[in-house]
Amino acid sequence: MNRKNIWEHVDFQCPIVGTCLTTAELRRIAVRVGLEIAEGTTEFEMHSLFVVLCKRPERPARAVQKHLDRKYRRVLRRFLHTPGEGIWELWREYADRGDIAGPFWAVMSHPDVSSDCLRRVYGEVHMLSHVQGAANRADLKRLNELEARNVELTETLAERKGVLRKSVAVWKERNAALERDLARERARRESVERDRLSLRELLEGRALELLTREREDLRRQAENLALRLEAAEARIAAQAALLERGSRELSKARENLSGREREVAALEASLTMALEGSPACGHPESCSCPRLRGKRVLYVGGRSGLRCHYRLLAERLGCELLHHDGGLEQSPHRLQQQLAGADAVICPVDCVSHEACAAVKKMCKHCLKPVLFARSSGLSSLAASLSELDRVSQ
Repeated sequence: MNRKNIWEHVDFQCPIVGTCLTTAELRRIAVRVGLEIAEGTTEFEMHSLFVVLCKRPERPARAVQKHLDRKYRRVLRRFLHTPGEGIWELWREYADRGDIAGPFWAVMSHPDVSSDCLRRVYGEVHMLSHVQGAANRADLKRLNELEARNVELTETLAERKGVLRKSVAVWKERNAALERDLARERARRESVERDRLSLRELLEGRALELLTREREDLRRQAENLALRLEAAEARIAAQAALLERGSRELSKARENLSGREREVAALEASLTMALEGSPACGHPESCSCPRLRGKRVLYVGGRSGLRCHYRLLAERLGCELLHHDGGLEQSPHRLQQQLAGADAVICPVDCVSHEACAAVKKMCKHCLKPVLFARSSGLSSLAASLSELDRVSQ
């Protein structure tokens, strides 16, 4: 069923327009539908005009209908989902909360509302308008009484303000007199205090002078002690730095000595083999470096004048020595070829370029071959490096 339109009611347009719409809303609707409203039109005349217009299904009435549906759409949805027997209870729920306008339009436009329910709701709205009118008249009377009371209270307040101003003037005068007395008393006390301080200074001047001299002496002694302490701390810091530097130099010397001792031991082993007359390491059971026997060791860098001695020392220790000068005359490609056929690499850091060291380290890491960076390019360092290779070889 469709909801009822405002023009379908016989004589309910007056309460609907008066209850559910304000005069401002009626004026906006009039402008929207093109009605010409005179400037001095009263609220009653505006109300009467729309009551008449809402009795016909024309544009003004349809505009009022649309505005009411949009304004009270939430209440309308709730009433539309309520059957006819529950409309009165829902109306009472809203009316008890004081919400009249929206529910009244929802009841008036409900498609399933009974005529008895319409009359009861209309009766309540009608009586509410009378009650509101009586309340407005009582409020108006009360307002007049309050305005008269306000005038009376205003006059009383003005009178009290005058009395208060006089009292404040008297209080200010007494306060000024008291402040003058207080100033005189303060001046007297300050004079007494000055006399007391002068007497105290006279009595304590000598003692204060002695204490001042002692304090100055103590301050000078403290400054001297602070200077001596600062100088002592500086000497301690310098000695600590010297000790630390000496400790580092001692550690480094010990490391060099240890390396030298290993090189000497390796060289002594090689010399022992040479003195015993072993042309090469042909006896594994008596070889000092059994794990290097039959392996190839690539020596990168070093001194060119010791090249033959390098090879002879390696042969004495049972391995074959390959040599590359680190890029001075031989190409890096040659280095890569020799590295492919070598089992390990030795590189003296004192007689080879940094670029050659970096290249050797990178290629050995790529080929998973051991590399040992010797401390120097001497024969003793080579002997120690070969002994170290023999120790770490599997």
